Amino acid sequence: MKKFHCLLGILAVALGAASAGLANAAETINWRLASTWAEGFALLESERTFAKRVEEMSGGRLVIKVFPAGQIGPANQVLDLVSSGAVDAGGDWPNYWSGRNTAFDLLGSHVIGFNAIDFYNWIYGGGGKQFYDEMYGKFNCVYFPHHSHDIESGFRSSKAPLKSLNDFKGLKVRAPGLVQGKLLQAFGAQPVSIALNEVYEAMQRGVVDACEISIPLADEDAKITEIAKYWLSPGFHQTSSIHGILINKKKWEALPADLKAIVANAAQANHMVRLAETTIQSAGATDRMLASGVEINRAPEADLVMAEKVRDEIMAELARENPDYARVLKHQIAFLKNFAHLRDAMHPWSYSRNWTSYPELP
Repeated sequence: MKKFHCLLGILAVALGAASAGLANAAETINWRLASTWAEGFALLESERTFAKRVEEMSGGRLVIKVFPAGQIGPANQVLDLVSSGAVDAGGDWPNYWSGRNTAFDLLGSHVIGFNAIDFYNWIYGGGGKQFYDEMYGKFNCVYFPHHSHDIESGFRSSKAPLKSLNDFKGLKVRAPGLVQGKLLQAFGAQPVSIALNEVYEAMQRGVVDACEISIPLADEDAKITEIAKYWLSPGFHQTSSIHGILINKKKWEALPADLKAIVANAAQANHMVRLAETTIQSAGATDRMLASGVEINRAPEADLVMAEKVRDEIMAELARENPDYARVLKHQIAFLKNFAHLRDAMHPWSYSRNWTSYPELP
């Protein structure tokens, strides 16, 4: 009888341990994600769809609550919030951190450069992901691109139409990005840094004479065409953008392997789906803006060629100043050159365009 009771005791302990293990496996992990995008801005939806995918794919084991910019901290503090562990994750555009390291400027967008599919091919097929891991790793983060969009709308103005780069002379222009700002200065404009949610009022009050916001979908959401009836295309200043999820390294390392795989796969799935969704939504937004009376003009091809040459000089100087910038740019140029013959062979059913020139790198 004593032996029987002993066996029952062992069995009870074993069952208790198994139950505890199941409870731990099913325990919900809750993360907070601080976004750089304000409530109501179209790109915030990409963070929410990513979080929804993670929750669904994990069966509710990992729940990510998205906080728009300003609810936990301002947009320009998201990298610090995640790096310090004050929040578990963030959503961003890498170019926002070019003040920390100019190499970030190559990870989020190009001037007259990569389109959305170029970025996707470079990241997942050409080895570009290593640079996101490296650069964000310096700030105690891991990184997963989770959204890209096509070429941005271009520049909006209210007082007079912009029809060429000469028209930028003397204007105060809202535009983010390191190379973008230097390019505008080369055209005689004064670049002005203004938060996205402040652009409408800045244009309305004449604080800036022209602006760019994002893709047509985001421009429509910002209601910018109510006060800026002139539109200069194409958006040569930002031919695509990458947005991503940065995760505190300690919080990432604490995840079990299956949840890590779910986060990575959810980000990649979100990347492609949101590209398709925002592209189609931007087509509808463009039609509505033009129907409302917006006047669209296209910059002359000669201006775009000149802008590309100026871009080369700016990028070459940045490469001389920062070895990290030089390494990333050399890798991107090697990708472009390796892809050039195939792109030409597929023309006109191809991806984007080949660069007509390249920066002279150290």
